[in-house]
Amino acid sequence: MKVLEKSSWMLLLGIFAVGCEVLREEPPIITSTYYPLATGNFWEYQVDNTRYFGEEDFETTEFFYRDEIVDQYLNADNDLVYRVRRQYSEDRNRWDDEKSYTLTFSNSRIIRHDNNLQEIVLSYPVAADTEWNGNAYNSRPSTYFFIERMGDYLVENNYFPETVTVRQSEEDDQITLRDIRYEVYGKEVGLIESYYEVFKYCSRNECLGEQIIQEGRFTHLKLISYGKD
Repeated sequence: MKVLEKSSWMLLLGIFAVGCEVLREEPPIITSTYYPLATGNFWEYQVDNTRYFGEEDFETTEFFYRDEIVDQYLNADNDLVYRVRRQYSEDRNRWDDEKSYTLTFSNSRIIRHDNNLQEIVLSYPVAADTEWNGNAYNSRPSTYFFIERMGDYLVENNYFPETVTVRQSEEDDQITLRDIRYEVYGKEVGLIESYYEVFKYCSRNECLGEQIIQEGRFTHLKLISYGKD
């Protein structure tokens, strides 16, 4: 009788274990859908750029950038790091190397390492009003990026049905500084627009509050072509 009771108990335990196995859900796999990372992917941008060197002293230029992922490697944390080569052109015929930067997809975040600055430019899963500290990997003060908008978007007559706009900064006290920055990413496309407008206004008594730009930079990238080599 005791043998039968033990067998019945083991059978019930086995059924319970199988049932738990069936009900267990695997965690969703997060992939970088809004910034496809693979060797050979490239993006070409039209760029409007203005640099301010002093009051009434500025230079405006128009040119093109071509960013291409040229190789990849594993870092110490076993994350894939993608090296991006940026090239410069005035006419899209002759391209000259300008610099390199890296993109890393780690812990469901896109980390861009450019000019000794690491920023978390995108965080998954993508959802409205999501925010994160873009400076979590550097020594700068915490700056919270957030998803400002999701939906369709038009850039230079190119229509993108699914995009996410990441607001990085929106500050203008109209007295000492202006810092307006955002980036737009397209699903299965990558970065389709980057807006950077950072100025310091003249703060001397004779020009305080007149919004006279003392120094700064305006740079606007708009995607005009992308693909894979």
